Amino acid sequence: MVQGISYTRITLALDIIQKLTQGRFAGFHELGIIKHQIDLGDVITIEKSDEMKIFCDNPKVPLDETNICWQAAELLKKEFGIKENVSIAIDKKIPVQGGLAGGSANAAETLKLLLELWNINIDLERKIALSRKLGMDVPFYFYGKTAFDSEATKNLIPIENNCPKLYFLLVIPPFGVSTKDAYSKINYAKIGQNIIQTQEMIEGLKTGNLTKIQKNVHNDFEQSVFLSYSDLGKIKKGLLEIGADAAVMSGSGSTVVGIFSDLKIADIAKEKFENALLANSLKEL
Repeated sequence: MVQGISYTRITLALDIIQKLTQGRFAGFHELGIIKHQIDLGDVITIEKSDEMKIFCDNPKVPLDETNICWQAAELLKKEFGIKENVSIAIDKKIPVQGGLAGGSANAAETLKLLLELWNINIDLERKIALSRKLGMDVPFYFYGKTAFDSEATKNLIPIENNCPKLYFLLVIPPFGVSTKDAYSKINYAKIGQNIIQTQEMIEGLKTGNLTKIQKNVHNDFEQSVFLSYSDLGKIKKGLLEIGADAAVMSGSGSTVVGIFSDLKIADIAKEKFENALLANSLKEL
């Protein structure tokens, strides 16, 4: 048996640059994302089994071959000629359809654990190449920490993060946002206009310039997603009114992240949203 925790990530900046029209990833989008890993994670437990099995305590998670962890196991079996089956148990803490890439985090951790279970030694480059076959967000988890990721165009660059201590308040509404739905509503006339802000944030992270980090938080998905899910816009506004230094939707939603430099203000915000019956979790950078 092997066991690990698949820590997930939030997005501090997200640019939708263009929809790709040529090559292997035609139909996908070139993005520009600053991803930051946090200590919210699912526990993954894997054991050898007579047949492939998935267990999860969240009814929204598929328990068959459509599950990305099942696909990770089948990928390694095919690549390395392995005949063994495994049972994979997922103790779910990361919300489904929350814009936190929990499925991708699970897939990456499953790959890591299976490489250990089956005594497969490969370098980081091959791990990333294999993980990319499962999803665009999966390779990030082999770097973790903080990184810039363009996803489909394979530009994944770790960022040396010298940021002062910040606190993240994750406000998780009682509904999810489908990634497919979020992409379908993109207004292409309005995307990709904040690329300079993303570069400014990278510089702020590297130099520890808190002001530069806070003022450049953004997410292109908010333009379309907030039109369909107005409550998310209200959550963001509420966080800023309470005193968050910045607030942003993570990924394609639905989690909205409040960013605080003052823990006392963060605690006040946490209490307010708890009283509003919204699940949330305070995370420290």
